[in-house]
Amino acid sequence: LNSPNAVLQHMSIPQFLGKGTPVVFVRKSESDYGDVVRVMTGVYIKFFFKTSKLCVDETVWKVNDEELVVTGGNVGNENDIFKIKKTDLVIRGMKNVYKLLHCRSHLGCKNIGGNFKNGYPRLAAVDDDKDFIPFVFIKA
Repeated sequence: LNSPNAVLQHMSIPQFLGKGTPVVFVRKSESDYGDVVRVMTGVYIKFFFKTSKLCVDETVWKVNDEELVVTGGNVGNENDIFKIKKTDLVIRGMKNVYKLLHCRSHLGCKNIGGNFKNGYPRLAAVDDDKDFIPFVFIKA
């Protein structure tokens, strides 16, 4: 059984704000104390499932060779690290708007933007600093 491993962008329609799938941020460093994830701190991102589902063994995000965000990463792998960066954007009155960066070891960071692969809105690492998908975090 092959599990689908695509990380898709949840398309919110203003009058029908969906919740998407909750994620958990696992801090890279044990020296990061408390429940707060600080901006520009290395984290691993993994889907959080409250009930058992198929394919839940592959929940950690990574960027594959096609620069697409997929599951199948590993906590502890330096190439599966993401960072959260605050932006100056204001969306629908919300000021706490962020962007995600994927930071491979020794190669610097790339923005997480989007593309349509096989007809679906996919998250992808992009080179253009102005091309990114804005994120607003909501406690699950």
